[in-house]
Amino acid sequence: MKSSDILKWGLRGIRQRKLRAALTILGIMVGTAAVIALVSQTEGIQSSIIDQVNKLGPNTISIRPASGAVVLTQTDVNKILQIPGVEYVVPVVTAPVRVYGGGTSRLFTLVGVDSAEFEILISDVKYAEGRLYQPLSYSEVTVGSSVRQPQDLTYPMVAVGQSATVEIGLVNPVRKTVQVVGVLEPYGTSALVSVDDSLFMSLKGAMALTGRSSYNALFVKTVDVDSVDYVVENVKAIYGTRLSILTVKQITQIVSTITGQLTVLLGAIAAISLFVAGLGIMNIMFVSVIERTREIGVLKALGFTNNDVLLIFLSEATVMGVIGGVLGILVGSGISYVIPILLSAGISRTAGSFGSAQSFSYTPIIRPDIAALVLLFAIAVALLAGFYPARRASKMDPVVALRHD
Repeated sequence: MKSSDILKWGLRGIRQRKLRAALTILGIMVGTAAVIALVSQTEGIQSSIIDQVNKLGPNTISIRPASGAVVLTQTDVNKILQIPGVEYVVPVVTAPVRVYGGGTSRLFTLVGVDSAEFEILISDVKYAEGRLYQPLSYSEVTVGSSVRQPQDLTYPMVAVGQSATVEIGLVNPVRKTVQVVGVLEPYGTSALVSVDDSLFMSLKGAMALTGRSSYNALFVKTVDVDSVDYVVENVKAIYGTRLSILTVKQITQIVSTITGQLTVLLGAIAAISLFVAGLGIMNIMFVSVIERTREIGVLKALGFTNNDVLLIFLSEATVMGVIGGVLGILVGSGISYVIPILLSAGISRTAGSFGSAQSFSYTPIIRPDIAALVLLFAIAVALLAGFYPARRASKMDPVVALRHD
């Protein structure tokens, strides 16, 4: 029997039982869509984080105290600068601050870094308005886009040329006034900080504002990528385990490992729905075999072989698997772009209720190889689920089948 004839008989069975076939296809579609939508999130998050980390450059080393008992000072900066292969050592001070403006307040991050080293850490920044703070200023700040206007507000909190009140400290908070001199274009998250949700000022200004006498972190730039390992080994030789040292390569590996495991976990959870859909296919195929017992007897009486009958029923399962899989990929692709919007809105609302305005965004990535693999998996589930009912139909005695009412 020709393959085209087998396919026609399979399609005929689907057309005769449209509602049942539609429900089966729906089950496969939901399972496939869940896999695509969830896996694309982890792929997008991984890509976003790695892109931001890579903006620091492959020759960047992050150094932080390993415990609260360790402090980083200018002495440490000078010491690390003496290591061969080191080009820059950029000290950074960060602290949570509450900004008051526009009749409301929000929590943001204050970042202190020398203006000459600002673009070493945060590259390719653009200004929506104004300029970067002066190197010797103790009061000028350049703010991220969400500081000027948080996502949950319809009006700006601060403006260039105006002063703003910031509150530092949780136990005994102190309020101080700063002058807004610039606003950055929307940037997103860097490996250092969420740029959009930060206020930037001179290093000495931030230390004076927060009352700190030490740095939160040091970012080391080597002369080239080949010098990174040598510099790391020398820093470890000097400080031992007192410092936490991470290279861009290590951060990328950690992110890839975590998101890879998360992808497998979410994919496995979503794949369960495909197996449930497979059980539905098996159940429907069994019912179909029982209902079409007499038809099977007629087919065999007309000369259809056991293999022909088997292939007819398997073609039904395959067609439903293909249709459900393709629709699932399309629907899952659409849902995957809705999830980040909902997550961002939810995080903004939650943060806003606690007086914060931290933003969170990424673009999901739908890899063609994963989509193809999911489609093949959906078809395989449909075939496996339909095989036993199809085999049972092919083994029917035509005489007994023709006597069936």
